[in-house]
Formats: sequence, C-alpha cells, structure tokens
Amino acid sequence: MDKAAVVPLPITGGLNDDRTAALQQWASTVGFGGEVGRLVEAHRRLDSVLAETQGKEIRNKELQRRLREASHDAARARDLLGELEYYRIREEVERDDHDKLLHDNANGNLLLSMPQRDVEFFNNDAAKDDKDTTESSLSNTDSSASALQVTTYIASSSSPVPYLETLNKCISNEISKYTEKCYRIAKQVSEALELESLDYLYVHKYQRTRTDHRETSPCQSEPKVHGRDQQRDLIISKLTSEECARKKLSILAIIGDGGIGKTTLAKLVFNNSTVSKHFDVLLWVYVSVHFDQNKIMQEMLDSFCGDEHDEIKKSKELQLQDKLDYLLKSKRVLLVMDDMWEDSTKEKWDELLNPLLKNDVMGNSVLVTTRKPSVATMIEAADHINLDGLKKDDFWCLFKECVFGHENYKGEPRLEKIGQQIVDKLKGNPLAAKTVSKVLRRSFDVDYWRRILHTSEWKYKNDENDIMPALMISYKYLPAHLQSCFSYCAVFPKYHRYEKERLINMWIAQDLLCSADIHTRPEDIGNEYFDDLLDWGFFEKQFEHSTLLIMHDLIHDLAQKVSSDESFTIEGNEPRNAPPCVRHVSVITEWEYKTKLNGTVYPNDSFLQEFSNSFRELQQRSLSTLMLFGPHDLDFADTFRQELNEVRSIRVLKLEMVFFDLDSLIGNISAFVNLRYLELGCFYKGPRLELPEAICRLYHLKVLDIKKNWGPSTSLPREMSKLVNLRHFIAEKELHAKIAGIGKMVSLQELKAFDVKKDHEFSISQLRGLNQLRGSISISSLYNAGHEEASQARLCDKDNLTCLHLSWLTLSRNRVARRTLPILEDLKPHSGLRNLQVVGYRHSLPSWLCSTVHLTSLRSLHLDRCIRWQTIPHPQQLPLLQELHLIQLPRVYKIEIGPLKVLEIRWLQNLRQCILLDKEQSYATLQILEVEGCPKLDEFLLQIFMSSGVQSTYQFLGIHRLKIHNDFLRASIPLLLLNSLSDIDLCGEHSKFTRFRLKPFGTSDGLSLQIKGDRYIQKIEERLFTLEKLKDLWELEIRDYQSVIFQRQFWEGFEQLTSLKKFRVIKCPEIFSTNFELFLPPSVEELELSGCNITLIQLSQLLVNLHLLKSFKLTNCQGVTSLPVGLFTDEQSTMSEGSWHIPPRCFTSLESLQISFTTAPSDANSIMHFTSKKGLGRFVSLKKIVIENCPTLLSRALSGGASHISPSSLDKLCMTGIQDSTLQFSDVSSIADLDVSGCPKLACLDLSSCTALEKLCVIDCRLLQSIEGLPSCSALRDLKIRNCALLPSLSASLHTLKTLSIENNTNLASLELKSCTSLQKLCIKDCPALTSWEGLKSLVSLEVLKVEASPGFITRWISAAAEVNIEEKNFSLPLEKLNVDNIDVLCVPICSQLTSLKILSIEEDRHDPDGHVEFLTDNHVKGLSFLTCLRFLDLENFEQLRSLPAELGSLASLQRLHVGNCGHITSLPVGGLPASLKDMELYNCSKELNVLCRDMLRLRRNLHLWVDGDEEDFFSQNCSDEEIS
Repeated sequence: MDKAAVVPLPITGGLNDDRTAALQQWASTVGFGGEVGRLVEAHRRLDSVLAETQGKEIRNKELQRRLREASHDAARARDLLGELEYYRIREEVERDDHDKLLHDNANGNLLLSMPQRDVEFFNNDAAKDDKDTTESSLSNTDSSASALQVTTYIASSSSPVPYLETLNKCISNEISKYTEKCYRIAKQVSEALELESLDYLYVHKYQRTRTDHRETSPCQSEPKVHGRDQQRDLIISKLTSEECARKKLSILAIIGDGGIGKTTLAKLVFNNSTVSKHFDVLLWVYVSVHFDQNKIMQEMLDSFCGDEHDEIKKSKELQLQDKLDYLLKSKRVLLVMDDMWEDSTKEKWDELLNPLLKNDVMGNSVLVTTRKPSVATMIEAADHINLDGLKKDDFWCLFKECVFGHENYKGEPRLEKIGQQIVDKLKGNPLAAKTVSKVLRRSFDVDYWRRILHTSEWKYKNDENDIMPALMISYKYLPAHLQSCFSYCAVFPKYHRYEKERLINMWIAQDLLCSADIHTRPEDIGNEYFDDLLDWGFFEKQFEHSTLLIMHDLIHDLAQKVSSDESFTIEGNEPRNAPPCVRHVSVITEWEYKTKLNGTVYPNDSFLQEFSNSFRELQQRSLSTLMLFGPHDLDFADTFRQELNEVRSIRVLKLEMVFFDLDSLIGNISAFVNLRYLELGCFYKGPRLELPEAICRLYHLKVLDIKKNWGPSTSLPREMSKLVNLRHFIAEKELHAKIAGIGKMVSLQELKAFDVKKDHEFSISQLRGLNQLRGSISISSLYNAGHEEASQARLCDKDNLTCLHLSWLTLSRNRVARRTLPILEDLKPHSGLRNLQVVGYRHSLPSWLCSTVHLTSLRSLHLDRCIRWQTIPHPQQLPLLQELHLIQLPRVYKIEIGPLKVLEIRWLQNLRQCILLDKEQSYATLQILEVEGCPKLDEFLLQIFMSSGVQSTYQFLGIHRLKIHNDFLRASIPLLLLNSLSDIDLCGEHSKFTRFRLKPFGTSDGLSLQIKGDRYIQKIEERLFTLEKLKDLWELEIRDYQSVIFQRQFWEGFEQLTSLKKFRVIKCPEIFSTNFELFLPPSVEELELSGCNITLIQLSQLLVNLHLLKSFKLTNCQGVTSLPVGLFTDEQSTMSEGSWHIPPRCFTSLESLQISFTTAPSDANSIMHFTSKKGLGRFVSLKKIVIENCPTLLSRALSGGASHISPSSLDKLCMTGIQDSTLQFSDVSSIADLDVSGCPKLACLDLSSCTALEKLCVIDCRLLQSIEGLPSCSALRDLKIRNCALLPSLSASLHTLKTLSIENNTNLASLELKSCTSLQKLCIKDCPALTSWEGLKSLVSLEVLKVEASPGFITRWISAAAEVNIEEKNFSLPLEKLNVDNIDVLCVPICSQLTSLKILSIEEDRHDPDGHVEFLTDNHVKGLSFLTCLRFLDLENFEQLRSLPAELGSLASLQRLHVGNCGHITSLPVGGLPASLKDMELYNCSKELNVLCRDMLRLRRNLHLWVDGDEEDFFSQNCSDEEIS
C-alpha cells in the first residue's frame, strides 16, 4: 500500500471582504470588473475544496499530485488578485499626490515643497518606472514597449491611468485563464474526493483552534533530566580536577546520535554551581555544521555583558581576536561548543583556541558536543563521553513526566500498557519521547493512544535509531493551520536562530494566518500560532531568557520532508533538481564564500556556476519567497541580478547585502508588485547607507526590516510615506524620525521616534490618523509645535500606546529651545497609558496630569528638566504608579509619594521633604531607590537609614538596589542594611566611605565590594567584614584611606570571607601599621597591594596560606626590598626587616607576577633584589612577569645569571628600567609577548632564541642601536618600535608580521619590508631620516597605512611605485585606508596602484615651511582620478589651498567629504560634487564655502551637511538661531 500522506496545503487567504469589494469596484471603473469578479469567485471555490482535504490521509499518489497542483494554481490566482490590488492602491496614492501638488501649486509653494527632481519624477521617471513594472507584469505577452510610455501624466479622479489601458488588454487573458483553471480543478478535485475513500485523521476529534488546553495539569516547562547523573558528575569532576587545573587547556567531547541528549547534558554541566564557581567565565556557542571561527568568536564576544565590556566590544581599533584576548585575560574559561561537525580543518580550530591559550591562566576547558567521533579526534579531546539512549527505566520515567506531568504517575492501566509499547519504539531517544508526548497528552482516550501506536508511520523506520517516524506522527497530529506555518520554516537554513516577530511577519505576508474575528490583529494570531508550535516542541529556546529560538536539526529535517514540493534550498556545489511547483527558495552562501573582517569576500567560481544553473531552472513565475543568507562577491551579485527576472509573485524577500547598494542585487525593486515583507541586512557596518526611491512604490509592503547594520545616518527615500500598507518599519529609532509625511501611513503599528519640525511634513499634526500605533513613541523637538498642531495630533485617540515620551529637547538631546509654547495641555494622552515621560517642558503642570480620573492606569512617570513645576501629581491621582523618576526640578520643595517599586530623585536642589503616605506599604514594596544631588534631603535619607535599625518599626524588606550620591550627615552605614541588599552604591562626604559599592560579581552568585575613602577618614566600621552577607564576597577592593589603620577586628573579619577570590589594597599608606599577625582566607587567587606600607614580614604572613594564589601584583610598596625565594617557615624569623617569604606552595600555583615602582628607588637599600640563586626559576607555572623600575631584580636574568627564569612556562614578559646594556633571552624561548621600555643603557637587544615571540614592543630605549635575531622570530605578528633615537636601521622582513608601528625614531634611515606578505597595518611616524625602504611588492596584504612627519618615506614610495609599474603594469596594493601628511602621494605611480582605496586622509605638513600648497598640480589631479573606489576623502590644514580638486565630481564612489582648516577655499569644484556624495563636513572653512554648501541642500535633499560640528537641515533653515540653544 502506498504511504498515506497529509498534503501540506497552505491556507491561501487573500483579500478580505472590504478589499474585495473595493477591488471589484475599481476594476469596473477601469474596464474589467466582470473578469475580476469571476476570478474572485473561482478562487474562493477552489480554496473551499482544498479546505475539505485538510486533516485527511490521502493514499492515492495521483490525487496527492493533483492537490499540490491545485494549491499552486490557487496561489497563482491569489497573486493575480494581489497584482490588481497593487494597481488600485497605486492609482489611489498617485491621485492623492496629484491633489497635493495642485494645492501647493495654487499656493505658489510648488518648488519649496516639491524640488525640481520630484517634479521630474512625473515627467520622466514615471515613464521608466511604469515601463519596468508593467513589462514585468506582462511578460511573455505581445505588448509593445511603446504602449507603456507615460508622459506628463498626473492622476485625477476623472481620467483613467494610461498604463491601465495596456494592463486591461494584457492581463484579461491571464485572468480568464486562471478563472477557468480554478473552476475546472475545483470540480475535478471535488469529484476525486467523492470517489476516493478517505479517512479523517483521528486527531480531528481532539484538535482545537488553540492547542494549549490539556486534560491534565500543565507539565513542567522543562522536564527533569533522567538517567544522566553519572555522565554529568563524571564531566564535572574532570573539568574541575587538579589535573585540568595544571593544564593550560583541557578538551572534552560528548558524542552521540541526534536527539540523544548531548546538548541537555552539556547544559546540566554548564549551569552547575560547582562549575560556575570553578570558572571565572562561562561561554556557550552554537556551532552547527559549518565552522566559522570569526562567527564563533563574535558569539563569544557577545556573551560578555555589562557596561565595563561595552567599550571594548564596540572598539573599531581592535581586531576581533584582540577584543577576546582582552576580555579573557587572567580569567579561567569554560567554553561549550554545541553541535560541532567540522572534523577536517585543524587550522581553524587552533586559531579559535588562541584567546584561551594566551589568557595567562591555567585550567581553561572546552566542552564539545558532536555526532561524529572524528570531531573528537580532530580537536584532540583528552576525554570523551559516548552517549547512548536512556536505559529503559529512566526512559519510562522521562516519558511519564512528559506525558502525565509526573514521573511517578499511576493511572489508567491501559494507557500505561500502550505507553510502554510506544516507548519500545522510541529506543531511548529523549527527543522522540518529548515530541510524541506532545501528541499523546492532548487526550487520554485509550482509542486515541491506540491509533497512534498502530499508525503506519512506524513502518518507515530506516534503522533502530531513526526517530523520523516519531517526529512525523507529531506533525500529522498538528492542526492544519500549524502544519502550514511549521512547514514554511523549511526555507530557513538548518541551525537558523528564529526571531518570533520576524517569522510571524513572514507568515502574515504569506497569508498563513486566519481568524474568524476580523478585529483580531494578524500579529496576535501569529503569536498564538507561534506559542502553539513552541508548546508542541517544534521550537525551543536557545537559553532560558533568550529571545531567540532554535529548531532541532532533526525537526528541521522534518520540515524539509513535509514541504519538499514547495521549498528548495540552493547551497553547496552538488547539483539538485528543484520541484516543479516550488514556491519558497533560499540561497545559502554563508559557508561558500570566505570573508575577512574588513569586508573582503573571496570568489567561489564552482558555487557560482552551480547557483546559476539551479536558479535558472526554477519556475520563477511561482516564487513566493526568496531569501539570501550569507556573504557573496560581486560576480555572484551580478549573476543573481541577471537571473532574477520574474518577481511578480514574490511576497517575502530577505537579502543580506555585501555591497551597500540594493541595485547590485535587484535591478528594479518596484517590479515586486506582490511584495509584503522586505528584509535588507547589511553584512558589514559601512558608511551611511541609502534606501532607493523605488521602494516607495511597493504599495503592498507590510514590513520593511533594515535593522541589521543600517545605522542612524541611513538616508530614507523622500516619498516613503507612499507605503500606505506598511505596518512595521524595523529600524533604528533615528530612522523612524526621518520619515516625511508619515501621516499617510495609517497602518503603522509602531513609531519609535518623531522629531517635530516647522515643515508640514514633520508637523506633529502628522500623527493625527496614526491610531493603530502601539507600544512606545518618543516625540522630540516639541518647541517646533504650536497649539493647533498639538491638538490635531490627537494623542488621546491612540488607545494602544503604552509609553509616551514628550521632549522639548532635540532628538539627540543636545539642545533645548529658549522659547516654547505651553502646549502640553493639548497633548493629552489616552487614559490607559502606562508610561509617561516629560522632558524639558518650561511651563506649568497640565490639568490632565492633575486629574484624579484620567491617568489611572499609569505605572511609570518620568519628569526631567520641567523647571517651572512646583508640584508633582499626588499619589491619589495615580493609584497604580510603580515607578517615579524626578530629575532637575529646581522649584519642587516637597513631594508626597505612595507605595512604589522604583523611586529615583536626582538634582532636586531645593527638595526638603519626601513624605511616604503609607510607610508600611512603601517599605514593603520599594525595590530600587536612587537619590543624587539633593543636598537638603537629609531628613528623608536619615529616615531611610534609621529604618534599617533593629528597633525600627518598619524596614525596607523588598529593596534590592540602593544608590545614594549625596552629602548626607550619617556616622555609619547600618550593618543590617548590608545584610539585606546585594546592590548598594553610596557616595558622599561626611561619612566613613567616600564611595561604598557592593554589587553582584559578574554573572555568578558572588558579590564584589569596593570601599573608597579619603585623607580625612580616620576609621572604618570594625564589624563590617563579620557580616553573614559578606561570606559570599568574591572581590574586595579598599583604596584611598590615607590615615586608616586596620585593627585586629578587621583581620579577624577576613577569616569569615571564605569565598574571597580577589583582594586589592590601593593607596592606603598607613593601613598596615600594626604589629599583630595578618591573615587572608586561603580562597584568594588574586592579590594586589599598591602604595601601602606593608613590610616583608607582614607580606610573608599574608602569603603563607594562599596555596591557590595565581596572580600577585606589588606596586610602590617601598618597604619590600628583596625576594628570598624558597625559605622554610621556621626561617622567617631570621629574615631582615625588608625581606618577604614566598611559600613553596606558590611555586606551582602562581601564574602572574608584577612588581612595579613609579620610579626607581633613590635609596640603594630600597632596591629590589633576589636573595636566592634560583630566583624565579622555582615558579614552574609562571606565565606572566611584569617588572617596572626595579633595576637589579632582573639584571642579567635573561643571560642565565642569578635571577634565573623558568624557560618552559613564561608567556609574557614586561620590563622597565633595566640597567643592562645587552639583553639576551636564551633561557626564555617560550615568550610570546615581550615589552621592553625605559631601559636607559640598553644598546643591543638579542632575540635569536625567541622563536615563539608573537608581539614585541620596544619603547624609550634611547641608546638602542641594534635589534639582533629578529628573523628568528618566525611567529611574530605585532611589532612596535618607539622613541629609540639611535636605532639606524630595522629589518622587519617577516612573513608572519601583521602590524608594524615605527614612531619617533629620529635616526632611523632604512627599513626592510621584504617578505612582509601578511602585513596588514603599517604606521611610520616622526622618522625624518628615513629615506630608504624596500619591499613594496611584498605588501600584498597591506590594508591600512599611516605616514606622518616622514617625508623621505613618501619620496621613496613614489620612486618604488614607478619602478614597479615598469616591471609589472597591473600591480596593485590592497590598501583600503591611507592617512598621510604629504599631498605628493597624489601622483600617478602611487594612485594607479591603489585600486582598492576607500578612505584617504591628507593633511598638510605644518613642519615644512616651504610645503604650503595653493593649487593642486595636474599630476595631483590625475592621480586622484585613479581612485575609483574612494568613499571617504579628508583634506585637513591646507591653509593656503585656493580650490577643491576640479575632478572631484568624477569620483563616482565618493560618499563622504571632510574639509577642515582650509580657510582660503571659497568655491565648489568646477565639475561639481559627485552624485554619490551623502555626507559633507566643513570645519573652520570660509564663510563663502559654508554658504554655497548650505544652498546646495535645496537641490540635494539626500545630502547631509555638517558645518563646524552642527548638522545643517533644509527644514531648519526656516528656524532662527535664537530659538535654539
């Protein structure tokens, strides 16, 4: 018997009744109303027949085929109706534009509101646009192009649109064809269904519209993990073992089949408290099939959170690996790499591990999950766990918990018996159990369970481990509407991360959502569908609190299986045939094209050929979805553009752009007449981007998503308001504020920001009809609004808004108006508002904010810089208020507050009273309290602290964050307060703490405490460290107590800190003035003492118990003068006063040692030295040594002298102030990072033995004359030489070198760069004697070059380039960024070789008295013309230059021009500025040039202009400078 199938037929929704009536009425006016009416009826008939097949098992293969064809034809009929609706909307939009144009013309404002280029759109561009669009719609017809020309036409209500005359003739045939086809197929299918004996799936009895109802109590969101305790404990014991702790890196692997529980087991380990305490950083990366180390590193970087990491993460100067190196420095790391498949490219794996191998810490671990044993072999896993199916008893417990909600369920015996039989078929696979249980728990009817047990799907198992039949059962019992939504997901790549809102919007675009209630938003229906699929187990959350979801790869295989006739993926080089009725296509290039972080994409000719063949064979006429994932090169973009020639049916288009121009991929975006969803992601962050004007003619568009890498400077099309059906504009909030005439877009669901301007298109009255807005809106620059416009905005009608932000500041919050009108009364919101912010309002409180009946639903109120307000709303007026934020209200003297969760009071200088109306309730509910800059609020603050006393009637039981930055008079912080809080930030004078900061330590359960004092504080609370709360303290820093002495109680309190890992004492010169024994808990791993008066004996006492110490830093502690290494404990009493004892335990644990003085001690007796012949050689685990201004401590150490350093472990060595004239490193060949600075006598640096050296920095060694052995450094990547005045030459010919910086070496005359084939960045600065350098042809990887105050380098470059041009005419450098101070770089020999240059910055050399340039020579201009890829040009400090380059207009790629300190330029170039220019910046230039550029804004509305730091705006020209400050 043929295998029965449930044919996945999409619910082919279409126009609703209102739109159908509108379409038919319009069609009648243009001459084919009858045809459209018949097509609508035929489409409905066919849809009705198809709906009858939903949920039936169809065994007849021929009928299955006919049904798929019927579904395909129904979809095509729907697309035809969509096309007609497109032209109806288009005529309506153009008629409105015509009316506006006539109105503006009648008022004489035509040119002001509609620039000349806009008028030309009607005269010329419209013809081209209509020709392109209509030709696309009428392909394969006999229409002539001439019939499609539209000239000087403006739509009106009384005249038909000319292009519709041609449309009428040509589309009628297609309408008739599909009308007849729909009727015929509907009849045939209906007859076949009557003849065929079909069984309804038994599940129909149990299907509901919503599927979250169950006949038992709800199951746990995540069932208990059964049967994996032994494997979990084994892995944890290995990761935290002493053996792993002694290794730099340990690798473990979990191996098993799909769905067997590898990821679940890894999560158990990852979330275990023992593991989180053992490792400082835990990182989780989802790898999948393709191993991309850059992508994996980026995910590792994204795992770091917190403000302290943001600066590093956002840095543009640091490479990806450098950022990771910094963030992982001195931290023990556990990296989990889930679902890894790569087993062949060892180099990628080794590169990925570099940050862990270089982070100065032992005990790092990597845990890998994989299906392939070969992966474990490739990664050289020290141990691996082979995971099999669960044992029968454990599996039965898991099954019962998934189905019944409890592993000990005892109920209907017949169900248990059937369940046992089903369990036998699942072979211990947890994924199969979870999936089938979702079906079983829908009903506990015995017949229902028996039906599932005997379903035919079990017959199709390929082997014992095949769980696809179990997954197919789950799919078959899905409701039909969920089947369509699930099967659509096959178009995404395997291992895709799904964003809920984006997927729902795609479902909407494909008409996959249906509801009997026409008033229900499709987004709400989509949310229900998505939650149902999540509940059924077809999606799962990547992490507990993650917004991204994933689909198990086996579930994705199921989606591909059930949608194999509709979905097709082009990836890899193996040819595959697309199904004839394919509707959804994805092109995955993510793993086919290798990329660099700078945007370079390497070609892949074999994939390009396969793509071209596959794409050409597609039936593009039927395409409904087209997605492009991953990078590509220009050849691919051209091929994609050429092959994509039929786009009428496409409803969802998702593209990732490598080139910042949509035209590179899509020739005519306006031809996508059925497009509902458009997602444009930029693969790289680039210069200011621009959306093409043609997008404005996508009248069906509901979603425009440009969230990925389209920054705030993106230029939007001027007619974007024509997108009248747009519901979601997913972009930066600054881009929302750029939409002109947004009032036409009445379907918008969100508007993040609206920036009010004087121009009507940005008047606040534009908000009048946008009553579907929901969520949050921020309205700024309200000083530009008057009473009438504010009233017309009708904010009170926007019932779905939850958050309203009203600001009289500009959008960037950098300016506030001096003159404003009292319009807040006119901006009354609806009564259901939950969050209100008012910023910068300079008039009195509005009546609606004082009303007791209006904002009764308000949860949060934020008032900022409302300088005339004397009162705030009373708590009785805002009964549900939970958050109150008051900032800079200088006239408020008294406030009354009710029970709140959050209270923030900042910079209310005159506030004297803060009254709690219900103290008991307030004390119970308050969770966050922040007070800053309120000098007269002592009484309230005193009340807060007194409330924490033991005798207090009320206490803040719920508060978890307290921040007070105020000069409050309080003797001490109540210790009870510390016991109840985990986040405290106190700052102010007149207390025992200038700063007291207690906060959670990273993502762990531990705490971090910083206590900061000043010279006036004499004492610290003695009982502080005896608190029970501080037993969880992981990090403690005490600093800036100039006079405080730690008493005995302090050191006794430290004994309670059993979890302490990091201890720092900084700038406390008297703190160790005691004579009793000192103690630190043995848990301490990092110790830092800086600017303290500790003696060597005291230091020895502190160290004696620290057998886990990994890092020790001693800075400016003058009492420590020698290092007696390896003494026994009983020898300490014989030590001199300046000696300190390093206990033998530290020899195996210490990994980082830093001993530093700001300057070398002047007293010879204070000079640090060793008193042991073996010196540092006893420290077998030492990875990093920093010695600064301790002249004798390492003297002769590197030549095998008294201060021997262990050669096997040392990775990083930094030394300052060494007195030797020669430094050799024969005993430290393991060094990877060497920093030598401030060595006044050093003449020779010998690196012959440094074969592992990767980074070398030599600074301020003024007598240095030679660096020997540099060619031996075969791993060197970064080299920096600075302020070495006597160094005459440098040979840096290393093929591994990536970064070279040569700065302020005044006698350097020659530089050797031969063999530098990997060099990417080169900086030559302040080297006036440098006249000779070799190796131009070797710089085949050079991307960034900076040359400053080194004129000889440029001169030699010119001659070398000319020589190379003679030898090799097509030679070019890959240089992308060039920064020089010599205009002569603009010459033909050099510029002809810079074919990839994107950024050029030229500054005049101010040190050259004869170097002032007045005019550019012909050679300069000709050289500039070669820079065809130039995007950014910066001309700086050319004080005598008279004009800009005449040929500037020929630079067709130029997007940004900066001219600074060029006061003699008074005109624009004769040839004009290039049309591609988007940004222009003028700084300290002539008034004449400023005026010309401002005038240019009238003609070039897409140009952004900055003058002396301020952005000029065409609309703001009407505002006087006095209005804004």
